[in-house]
Amino acid sequence: MQKKNVKYQGARSLNRFLPLLILLILIFIAVGLGARIKNEKNRLLEEKSNAVSQERPPVNVVVQELVPALLRDRLNLPGMVEPWEDLNILAEVSGMVAEVLVEEGEHVNQGDLIVQLDASDYENTRNSIKASYNLALTNLKRLSGLHDQEIIAQSQYDSVKAEVESLEAELAIAELRLKRCYIRSSIAGVVNELPAKKGLYLAVGDPVATVLDIDQVKVSVGIPETDVDAVRKIDRFEVTIEALQNKKITGKKNFLAVAPESQAQVYKLELTVKNQSGEILPGMFARVEIIKDEFPDALAIPLYAVISRDNKHFVFLDEDSVAKLQEVKLGILDGWQVQITDGLASGQRVVVVGQRSVDAGQKLNVVKKVISPSEITR
Repeated sequence: MQKKNVKYQGARSLNRFLPLLILLILIFIAVGLGARIKNEKNRLLEEKSNAVSQERPPVNVVVQELVPALLRDRLNLPGMVEPWEDLNILAEVSGMVAEVLVEEGEHVNQGDLIVQLDASDYENTRNSIKASYNLALTNLKRLSGLHDQEIIAQSQYDSVKAEVESLEAELAIAELRLKRCYIRSSIAGVVNELPAKKGLYLAVGDPVATVLDIDQVKVSVGIPETDVDAVRKIDRFEVTIEALQNKKITGKKNFLAVAPESQAQVYKLELTVKNQSGEILPGMFARVEIIKDEFPDALAIPLYAVISRDNKHFVFLDEDSVAKLQEVKLGILDGWQVQITDGLASGQRVVVVGQRSVDAGQKLNVVKKVISPSEITR
C-alpha cells in the first residue's frame, strides 16, 4: 500500500511540472527559430545587396590621392585706405585773401606758402607798436643811468620799465599776427581741397586748405573679438588693393585698438603701407589677409567632397575600385579646402567628384586621379 502511494505522488509531481517543461521547450524552439529566421533574412538582404551592386554599372568618379601639403588658417577681411596725415588748415587771423600760391592736386613740402592774406593792417599795427617800443626802450636806457645815480625815484624807473615790457609783449603779438597772414603747410603732402580764393574774406577758423600725406598710407581693418589674440602676435600682413588690378603689397602693423569701436565687438587694426608712387589713394577698398596659423603637413580635400549626416562627416574612399564609406573629422577651412584631422591617411584615395551618386560597396570607374584639388578643373 505504501509503494502505491509513492507512485501516486510521483505521478502527481510529474503532472505538476509537465506544463512548465513544455513551456520551456516551446521557448527554446521559438528562440532557435527566431535566430534562424534572422540569419536567413540577413543572408537574403546581403544576397540582394550584392545582386543590386552587381547589376548596377560602375559609377564614373574622380579621386584625389592624399598627400601632405601646407594649409593656412587665415582671415580675409575688408579694409579702407586712409591718408597717413589729414591736415585741415584754418585761418588764424582774419583778412582778405591777397594771393593763392598753390592749386588743388599740387604737392607741397613742409613750410611751403599756400595762401597769403592782405597784411597791410597788421604791418601798420606792428610798426606803430614797434615805434612806441623803441621810444620806451630809449627812455629806459636814459633813465637807467639816472637811476643808478639815485637821481630819479625808483617808482619812475619801474614805470618806464613796465611800459617797455608791455610794449615788448604787444610787439610780439603783432609780429605773430603778421606772420599768420602767410599761411603755410605744416606737413608735406598733396593739396586735396582749397576753399580759399583770391579776394575772399576769411574770418578766424575759416578753412583754407586740406593737405593729405600719402607718401605712406594707413589701411584700417575691423578685427573680430575672437581673432584679436592671434592678430596681436602678427606684425606683417598681405594687403590687396582691388582698384589697382588686385595689387598685393605688404602692410606693417601700426596700431591695434585696446577697446572695441562698436557693439559688434570689432577692434580697429591700423596698418602702415608704403606709397612712394602715390597710386594708392585714400578711400580705396582693400582686403587684408591675416594668417593666424600654418599646418605644413596637413591632409586636405575639397569641402564639397564631404558628406554630412546627423552631425557626422563622411567621405567615400576608392579601395580596389569599390566605394567605402569612411567617417572623418574636420579641421580648418583654407579657401575651399578643408583639413582632415582624423579618419584618413596619406596615400588613400578619396572620391572628390561623383560621390553623391555612390553607395557603399558600389563599384567605381576612376576616370581621373589628382594629387591636388586644384587639378580637378584642369
